[in-house]
Amino acid sequence: MENDKKSELEQWLEALCSDPFSSILDETVFRVDVFETETEYIVESELINCTKEQIFVTCENDALIIQVHENENINKQRVVHLPFPLLNKNIRAYFTSPILEIHISKEISANHPNRYMITIHEIDL
Repeated sequence: MENDKKSELEQWLEALCSDPFSSILDETVFRVDVFETETEYIVESELINCTKEQIFVTCENDALIIQVHENENINKQRVVHLPFPLLNKNIRAYFTSPILEIHISKEISANHPNRYMITIHEIDL
């Protein structure tokens, strides 16, 4: 069963990487990459000239919504659909300018609402 899941994820990543619309959004909005480790998935965004206070990350069903606000309005937005539900996943976000990393645990954790904001932690180097 685990091999079926991995195969599904690999297929999803290949489709994401080969989607020309994703490439256009990487160039015109901001770049988004997805990585997998043994224990979690990592969604990485390059947010040039942004501060932590401008960035908002929301989870909804099977999607991460990454927004950059300017003067209280949405300036840029990317929606990253994932091949699994985000409900009951431990999700953490870290920002070290210009990189935003969103870590999604593979393990199920405490019950979370279907839509919620993710707190972004700033890491100073």
